[in-house]
Amino acid sequence: MDYQTLRIIHLAGLALTFMGLAGVLALKYAGATTGKQPWIFQVAHGVGLLLLLATGIALSLKLGLHAPPLWLKVKFGIWLLAGGAMTLALRFSRFAGLILIFLGLLVLTAAWLAINKPF
Repeated sequence: MDYQTLRIIHLAGLALTFMGLAGVLALKYAGATTGKQPWIFQVAHGVGLLLLLATGIALSLKLGLHAPPLWLKVKFGIWLLAGGAMTLALRFSRFAGLILIFLGLLVLTAAWLAINKPF
């Protein structure tokens, strides 16, 4: 697969991951009961994480990075935090504003690392 296609799929995975998190936060914050299950948002989050991981590895191989530099390791750490953020969204929805700011900072940091590759 060419580099541009991988980047597009990677961005789609990013969108799915964070739309899933935002959807769960919205349902929990609105006080949804058992009638509105957040399973579709949880699936979107999981599929997004898988797409991010698979295309992230493929993109790093396309760049010729067989030994990951520090910026790539930090991006993997951000991926782990994004995966664990579902627990935050499900259990601490009363802090939805703070969680959304945290998620936005995760995306901002990952984008900065991908564009600048500082270290």
